[in-house]
Amino acid sequence: MQECIYTVYNDARNQIEDLIVNKLELVDFLLMFTGKVNRNELMEIADISIATATRTLTQYRETYADNIEYNIGKKRYDATRQFSPAFTHNCISALKAMAYGQRLEPTKLLTTIGPDSIASIDVSLNTDLVSKICRAIYAGHALKAAYVSSTENYKNRERLILPTAIFESRNNWYVRACDLSDNTTYKNFKLIRFNDAKTAEFNKEVPDDIEWRSKVTLTIGPHIKHPNPEALKLDLGLLDKPVVNLIVSEALAGFVLAELGVDSSANSILNPFHFQYCLLNRYELENLNSLILAPGFNEK
Repeated sequence: MQECIYTVYNDARNQIEDLIVNKLELVDFLLMFTGKVNRNELMEIADISIATATRTLTQYRETYADNIEYNIGKKRYDATRQFSPAFTHNCISALKAMAYGQRLEPTKLLTTIGPDSIASIDVSLNTDLVSKICRAIYAGHALKAAYVSSTENYKNRERLILPTAIFESRNNWYVRACDLSDNTTYKNFKLIRFNDAKTAEFNKEVPDDIEWRSKVTLTIGPHIKHPNPEALKLDLGLLDKPVVNLIVSEALAGFVLAELGVDSSANSILNPFHFQYCLLNRYELENLNSLILAPGFNEK
């Protein structure tokens, strides 16, 4: 009986310790990827009381004093210049949280019913570099970054950029940024191609990213040359309507069409078995810069 009580007590204590560690890890995560944390934010994200949030921040300050400092003016805690993560953070999980408010966590299912493995190209992002870029977005800071482009002859060109957002497309992560070293135009950069990034000063006027803010409608339907369009309607969830209308950012329209495999050629000339859907309002979108990425857009 005594042993049973001890076991229950020990299990409860371990659970409490796990909860404490998880909260400290959350503080560490926010400092690393956003550069800041405050009590209200911690309460909302972790769904904890004001007293628990206060204790968590106090414990983090006492345990990892070199990582955190109080910003009196903004009434929050900031990551210090010498910040070094106290926990190991999954880079992809962090990006999903920053971009979409989601976390990618492993489950503990003992029996799975899928394949033994998933064939994929495993590219490891530099977590420290990614966190610098994310912090720059939250802080509105420019970066002097070394970047390898596939369209230029530079092996490692240094650019001055102002990053503004991150997103994922076809298993690649991108940062949307104003290229201050190239006519202050907005571009999409693959995170994997950055070799270095440091905070930098800039004195240029930054234009509004109209493409990112403006929305367009993509009208998508079964490929007009596919012999079994009724089957494709099921794929698209078209039970009581003829087409799907997706509202997306102008800057991301081409990415979305490529990800969904939508024939975007002028006369729907791509193989309907490989590209089973087609873009039905192409004529409305011909001037969008991002449509260059859409399947068949440049085909006549």
